[in-house]
Amino acid sequence: MFWILFGVHVHVLRAVMWAQARAKLPNHAPSPHYPRVLLLVNAPTNDDRSTISVKVALERAGAQVHTVTERTEAEQWMRRWDPEVLVLLGWSAATGDWLQRLPCAPHQDDLPFLVVGNALNQEDHEKRDAVAALEVGAQAYLPSSMGFEPLTAQVRNVLKNCERTRRPARVGEMDTLCIDLVSLRIWILGQEIRLPRRLFYLLRYFALHPDEVVSNDQIADLLSEGKGAYLAPNTQVVKIHHLRKILESAGAKGWLETVPGFGYRFSPPKSMQNVTKRSPQ
Repeated sequence: MFWILFGVHVHVLRAVMWAQARAKLPNHAPSPHYPRVLLLVNAPTNDDRSTISVKVALERAGAQVHTVTERTEAEQWMRRWDPEVLVLLGWSAATGDWLQRLPCAPHQDDLPFLVVGNALNQEDHEKRDAVAALEVGAQAYLPSSMGFEPLTAQVRNVLKNCERTRRPARVGEMDTLCIDLVSLRIWILGQEIRLPRRLFYLLRYFALHPDEVVSNDQIADLLSEGKGAYLAPNTQVVKIHHLRKILESAGAKGWLETVPGFGYRFSPPKSMQNVTKRSPQ
């Protein structure tokens, strides 16, 4: 009798876990490098259930989502991760001031953002927040009472607009370094090379930020694809060594420099730097 009951409980537990796992799956698998959505949770709205619900809604729009709770942290992720949409969970006057003072990246004219209302707000407060957010430039203000389906639809619309204005399919020029962001192909000095997925996106980031020092923390984030996953201490060193050897074998010796105590700098020929800086990221 005990084993029968135990077997029933195991089957029930497996069924519950499977149902929970399926409920968390997004409708669309996120792209390996875009679209990227940064979710900033304002402190008064820092409720785990609301945050998870909003994140799931964004993932259902086909986005990769990274969540932060501090504006300074959001600025760091804007620089290192280059999000295409900013979603604010909750609104405050301080948030509006911050957005107006927020410097855009050199390749960005504007960062579209959406606001999801604070579930704790009364109706009159939510109306004032909606007006304030829209006046600052929000693409939309979605009251929490609307549920999260409208958020999914709105994010999809914003991402479609991003698609229309997205960066060129190719970065660089064929006689130095050329990266095709559609076919995921790379040419160095006219010779096509093949890179593993992580090294491809790492080199892509270097190419879009020529002659800039990329920190070890940034490289760790890139290698973990923005997920903050743990990397063994020697993993980053091995990946950089592998990338450098591939570059050298293609005739690009010295393009990837070590900056002791800071990180790495990608310094291709000047003609290539001019092209990448003219091309919006």
